[in-house]
Amino acid sequence: MKKLLLALALLAFSQPLVAQDDLGSLVNKALKAMNEGNWEEAAKLNTEAVTRFGKNPKMAMQLYGPQFGVIWFRKGVSELKLNQFEAAAKSFETCYKEFPNDKDNGGGNIFNKMALLKWGEAAMGAGDYELAIEQWKKFIEERDKTRDKYPQGAFHVNLAISYYRTGKLAEGNEHLEIAITNKATFPTPNAAIVSGFQALVTAAIEAKDEQVLLDFVNKNRGALIIAPFEMQRFSKVYMKLAGDAISAQMPATAMILYQFVPSTQVVINDLRYRIERMGDLAKISDGSYRLDQSRLKAELKALEAEQGGNQAIEMIKLAGTAYIFESNGSVHGSYAAYSQLEKFFPRAEKREDNLFHFVRTSSILNFIPVTQKYGELFLKLFPESKHKADVQKLMLSSLFFDGKYELSIEIASDLIENKKVTEGSPEHDLALFVLGGSYFYTGQYEKATAYLDEHVEKFPESNFAMPAEYFQASNAYRLQYWSKAARLLDAFLGKYNDAKDQSYIPLALYDRATTHFTDEEAEAALVKLDRVIKEFPDSPVVDQSYNLKGNVLQGEGDMEAAEEAYLEAMNIAETRKNDGVAGEALYYLVNLLGEQKPGDEPGPRLKDAVPYADKYWAEYSDGSPYNAQVAVSQVRAMSAVGRGDEALERLQKVISAMAKLPQAVGLEEAINSYTEVYLEKYSPEELKEHYYNFPDISTQDKAARALLRIAVIGVFEGVFQKSDDEDIKRSANAMIQVLFQNLKSDFDLKDLSNYILVKLGDYLRNNTSAPREALPYYDEALSRQDQSYRFAALMGRADVYGNSTQEADLTKAIEDFERILADSDEKSQRDFALYRIVQILMNKGQHEESAKRANQYLNRDEESGPTLGFNSYTPDVGLMLAQSFDERNMVNDAIAMYVKVWSAHMGYIPVSAPAIHSWMELQYKRNRPAQNPNEPSDRQGAYEGGHRYLELTGRFKDKMTTEEVVLWEKVEKLTAKYLTDPNVKSMEQVKKEKAAKGGR
Repeated sequence: MKKLLLALALLAFSQPLVAQDDLGSLVNKALKAMNEGNWEEAAKLNTEAVTRFGKNPKMAMQLYGPQFGVIWFRKGVSELKLNQFEAAAKSFETCYKEFPNDKDNGGGNIFNKMALLKWGEAAMGAGDYELAIEQWKKFIEERDKTRDKYPQGAFHVNLAISYYRTGKLAEGNEHLEIAITNKATFPTPNAAIVSGFQALVTAAIEAKDEQVLLDFVNKNRGALIIAPFEMQRFSKVYMKLAGDAISAQMPATAMILYQFVPSTQVVINDLRYRIERMGDLAKISDGSYRLDQSRLKAELKALEAEQGGNQAIEMIKLAGTAYIFESNGSVHGSYAAYSQLEKFFPRAEKREDNLFHFVRTSSILNFIPVTQKYGELFLKLFPESKHKADVQKLMLSSLFFDGKYELSIEIASDLIENKKVTEGSPEHDLALFVLGGSYFYTGQYEKATAYLDEHVEKFPESNFAMPAEYFQASNAYRLQYWSKAARLLDAFLGKYNDAKDQSYIPLALYDRATTHFTDEEAEAALVKLDRVIKEFPDSPVVDQSYNLKGNVLQGEGDMEAAEEAYLEAMNIAETRKNDGVAGEALYYLVNLLGEQKPGDEPGPRLKDAVPYADKYWAEYSDGSPYNAQVAVSQVRAMSAVGRGDEALERLQKVISAMAKLPQAVGLEEAINSYTEVYLEKYSPEELKEHYYNFPDISTQDKAARALLRIAVIGVFEGVFQKSDDEDIKRSANAMIQVLFQNLKSDFDLKDLSNYILVKLGDYLRNNTSAPREALPYYDEALSRQDQSYRFAALMGRADVYGNSTQEADLTKAIEDFERILADSDEKSQRDFALYRIVQILMNKGQHEESAKRANQYLNRDEESGPTLGFNSYTPDVGLMLAQSFDERNMVNDAIAMYVKVWSAHMGYIPVSAPAIHSWMELQYKRNRPAQNPNEPSDRQGAYEGGHRYLELTGRFKDKMTTEEVVLWEKVEKLTAKYLTDPNVKSMEQVKKEKAAKGGR
């Protein structure tokens, strides 16, 4: 009967009870107080209820049943609201443990499992994060999924914070990411996400683990960025954290935090916009935001006052950014930040220090006019400053550093030639440096050589040693003494790479990149150029560096990246009014954007080339060395905008002119471009007639005439490949055969130069369905006394034979590749030849011999034999070596080699994925037990290796090709399969066990 009365009291609170002091009355009053938010009164009444009627939980369970636990739950909620965390935790613990629901006593305690959730919140409030995590995990496991609803966003944020507070950053990141990813559906308030992110930053700083934070931000940056009006509410927190990061020597973290903080003006604009949209409404919903006009106006007023003060957030950000830049060696970046501080915040609280650093960095960078102007201003504003003496020293300048080179040459020459300076004196040091440097800057490189060489030799400890050594190296480069320049530039970069003065480093890097490019060392050139671009964005050669980077990338076939580089070069050059670099960039852009494959529909990229072409002809064509190239590159783009006739007329003249050149370099590209546009108006048959009688090309212009015939063949090959109509395909194929026969009959191979023979052979090999038709052209070139293009012909012939399935052909291919390996002067040809030899031997089943040649390719130890220095196909050769062991059942060797391949070339999916897949299979099959406590068994190791590979490469899955995804997913399936083995532990279990061993 008592249980029934209590149930009615708990469920029917709207019905007032007659008795004033019985349990039902207390429950009603407590609930009323809770509904009104009177938490002190609610806590008092709930405490009285459990004290009077349930002081002994077991007795209360017997008298009232599990529903009495509801009172304990409400007591805990009231205490939680009052921040009485320990008392709340005890109340929730009692609700959960003492009043469980079961089949005998019914389900009266509807909050039995929810008590676990609240118990965790109370534990978190009390700072017992381990307990909080434990209770939340238990809640998720035990809750009634249909009844026990909870705010999922806040739950995962709280769990993330608790993990961060216990030093478990990876686990914390997992839950914070869940909250962020499901931000809209949970929902997760922005304030909660910011709290979680703040906890992550604090934990990362404490652990000095900057990378885990950077990885998290890179993955979730978009979701972490919120509207400026709301973000400003957390700005001071972020600025404090950024300061902590700088103190902890974590500059990248500080920069990220600065980036999240919007500028005051941006916030002001956002607030004004939202207030204006609200009109006369006091409160409205705007997307996921609930806007309160009075609050927005108050924030706007405060920010406008702050903006005009001397402690604006921008000042702090700029000062911090300046410190970070210089700490990382970028004086240019630091200078730019101090410049902004002086320009926009002259009322800054720390203007004296800011202005001093502005003068100091301008002097380091030799911005002499800036140093003089602002040094004078500093001395005027702060005559008693502790920096006074330093500023006075920085302001000292010479004619040379002021750019007055002609006068510098006149004076320095007089001093040296008339022996007005003592040998070896500081004056002699300065005169030599200024004379050599002035000749260098005025382009008189021959004259500069002797003076620069003398200065470097006689004054190695000079204050001018660094610029003098750069001038010496760059002078050799400008005189095209490539070997000498490369040696001097390498020495310079090695010596001064970590020097405080970094102003000459980007110049030396650019010069060295050029010498690398000249020597066809693309990778080395890109490394140097990327350093210029990333480390020295304010360098005077950054625009040229982008152009050169585009050249290198275009040569490597990365057209998209090349285009980005050229655009950046043009934009920077236009801004700096560097017409030479801008014109060069325009040609490269027209060249890239003007390309279009036959049959492709014109797209926006194609048409985008036209403005660049027009700009080139209007502003940069006079005397330009790129006129012919631009005429070729612009054809498709001009046609796409209805100006095809104009482009064709220009290009036709170019082709006719190029046909007269002995080697006709670039003629094939010109003809192909002409072909594509011509076919927009005319049929393939009309093209054939036009090309057989091309204007201004005589019968003596054999190279051009042969390439025109090849172009016609290519057109009909395209018709054959793209058509689904059998009649059309049959007709096109017949035409191809006729044209090919005409080509062979009309042109005697002996009349064609080696260049044309190889070009024709390459075309037939790479662009037709009958690559073996190229063999006579290669054979003709190879049969001559003229040795030009010999190795190019051998490469073509070997490639044709190497793609055959016939044993005799494969043997011939190896013979040709061996000749290339032995005698070619081009390292890239020898590199490719040995790689193909390994590949062909594998295809022939000669696995032992293939392994021998693979080791020859991979050898880096001179004691083990000659080191060839090949690296273009290292991952592929490594994989084939591993496969050769595999084929010969050399299990341990195969396992070791597969590991070496996939671990070293993880990002190269076509090689790493097959390598790790084979390694996992072999190791799993070997099934060797763990050799020591710190190493897993073979099968456990196979699973863990696969898991680690997927984890490290999976973040780039969206950038993989379709073929790469297939290979990657094979590894994924195998890893999942191995996890089903009862003897294999999941990574989560492995981590838990490792943590336990560590004492946690």
